[in-house]
Amino acid sequence: MLYILTFIIGLITFKVYHSLLNDNVLEKYIEKLISNATFKEIPELIKGKTGFANNLGVKIFYEDLCLCEKPKSTVILINGSSESLIQWPDKMVRNILKNDFRVIRFDNRGLGMSDWIKDWSNSNSYSLNDMALDTLAVANHLKLDKFHLIGYSMGGMISQILAINYPEKILSLTTLMSSAHVFDPEAKKADSKRLGQLRKMIYGYRNKKRELKKALKFHFKLSHLWVGSENYVPNQEKELEKVLYEIKKRNGYNKKAFYQHKKAIKNSGSRYSKLKKIKTPTLIIHGSDDLLIKASHSKKMASLIHGCKLYIIKGMGHDFNKNFKNRINSIILPHILRNS
Repeated sequence: MLYILTFIIGLITFKVYHSLLNDNVLEKYIEKLISNATFKEIPELIKGKTGFANNLGVKIFYEDLCLCEKPKSTVILINGSSESLIQWPDKMVRNILKNDFRVIRFDNRGLGMSDWIKDWSNSNSYSLNDMALDTLAVANHLKLDKFHLIGYSMGGMISQILAINYPEKILSLTTLMSSAHVFDPEAKKADSKRLGQLRKMIYGYRNKKRELKKALKFHFKLSHLWVGSENYVPNQEKELEKVLYEIKKRNGYNKKAFYQHKKAIKNSGSRYSKLKKIKTPTLIIHGSDDLLIKASHSKKMASLIHGCKLYIIKGMGHDFNKNFKNRINSIILPHILRNS
């Protein structure tokens, strides 16, 4: 009986969530969230030591977190496309920290407090290899000889490049919802309906004034576009806090970042043949219901990296749904502990 009740509640929540993607319903919902947030102070979301590393003139903002005097080793987190360092789930970061690891996270170029590339163009664009060197610049700045890598989506792609090119530095590699060749013509494509919604949203947002309500509406819809199907329960207030924090306490959102990062991924091509060189202990995690990067991408990677471990999480989409955070943490932590 309890199982049936839980399932019904989850189904209702999932349907309510999808109704939020309707503009009229979402408009009222966002206005309610904003009015509730008006009376609250935005919490501080960056609590570690901060600074800048430099990669050939490009400044990369980082946060250095640690709860103990002598950490077992260091974990570097690499974000997905168009997302800054604050998008890493707090629970995941805390889980790593409380197990005596040092955690470094940073804003990829074009985002947050890192340099936004002013002279970017299609003919003067950067690649994931350049972004991998940004990561290395942070590690070198902090005098890290060896470290663990955890990257999601585009961050997983950058992590692969580091594991291929700098194996002596990488203690372990973890990729979440990622690919070794997003534009593989033989791979399963992203959901066309959701891609259409994404293009429409981005086009509309780029051509609107930067009003707070419009920004909140856009980023709320964007963060829920690629969810899975397994009883999704959004934490709306937490997501609102992050958007407000990005806008009011940092540099806001770079509307060009999505296209710059997409071009960086295209510029980098396929890593299929190079994955065979990876000897680093590797963990691959993907959601069965990922509609942006299909799970087949991770299965292909797993077939090419010798000795890697692959976990397909049923119902998970292309996001850090809180329903799956405990599951993700329980898989990642033993991996980095075993290889520290």
